[in-house]
Amino acid sequence: MKDINDSSIFTNMSTLIANSSKDHDAATQALIEVYLKFELASVVFLVLLAAVTIPTNILLLMLIRMDPLKCFNKPTTPFIVGLAVADLLTGLTTEPFFAIYYYARHISPSRTVSPGVLLLYRAGQFASTVAISSSFLIVLALSWSQYIAVAFPHRYSTLITRKRVTVCVCGSWVYFFCFSLLQFAKIDLISFLKADLVLHPTLISAVLLITIILLYKSFQQEIQRKRSFAGRSKNDHENRARKEAENIERQFTIVTIYLAGILLASALPHMVIQYVFLYGTFSVRGHMYLSICLRVRDLLLFLKVALDAFIYAWRLKTYRQTFQHTVKCCVFKRKDNGGNSLII
Repeated sequence: MKDINDSSIFTNMSTLIANSSKDHDAATQALIEVYLKFELASVVFLVLLAAVTIPTNILLLMLIRMDPLKCFNKPTTPFIVGLAVADLLTGLTTEPFFAIYYYARHISPSRTVSPGVLLLYRAGQFASTVAISSSFLIVLALSWSQYIAVAFPHRYSTLITRKRVTVCVCGSWVYFFCFSLLQFAKIDLISFLKADLVLHPTLISAVLLITIILLYKSFQQEIQRKRSFAGRSKNDHENRARKEAENIERQFTIVTIYLAGILLASALPHMVIQYVFLYGTFSVRGHMYLSICLRVRDLLLFLKVALDAFIYAWRLKTYRQTFQHTVKCCVFKRKDNGGNSLII
């Protein structure tokens, strides 16, 4: 999912901003000033999002690694790990690098930045292309695996294994890393962007939408089926254990649907703006309005990245229980190391 800012519009925008005081009329210059103020506001928003994204995804990865209650002992756990790593990489690189670039351009009298700051910005673009694109494909694969779990439960353990899931996650990272390197080859950049737009955001979003519709329908059918069989077993202990396992699986399916829904909501503005950019022609003011739309598009994607970890905490009771158990263990261990007696 190639970032538009890395195309020719990036050069055009830099030239427009640097020459805003001498080459444009008052109305265009005023629009450029509005855009620069929007960039400055983006700095604050990006810093806040990074401050949320980094610790929440580190916490998620720590809980998965420790897993005292064995809640994440599932074949699809590598999907969650891959998504958390993608979000963490975005929070560690893209968001702060973009914030540095916007702030440096704002405080510069000439509206230009040093080569080092520009290099950080380009590195942030490359990282976001690989990480966010990988997260899109990971959510698609997670949705398909959950659909198989709901619609074909007897084949799930055969088709979905931890090894296959791990290979899928690693393969998506390698694929998008290699694909992103093509932009540095001697190929037409616009052709590259058009191919990327069709192959990745458009195709992945379309397949994901179909998958979520199928998953939701199968999910509703499964709920109705289980309700019809509810209470037939005379063993109360067996009923409670089965209901608990079914509730965990049901909540995980809901989490998958929410993840896909947020992804589709953030992907739609990206695709619309990308198609407009690639197939439209713009005046100077048109470039400015498009650039403002780009900033909004970026912030929506970064907001999606920040929300991913909260969906687990909101919908998965087992996630909250794991967090509480881990905190209690850490507190008790610290007291024990301090020589205090523990009564549990």
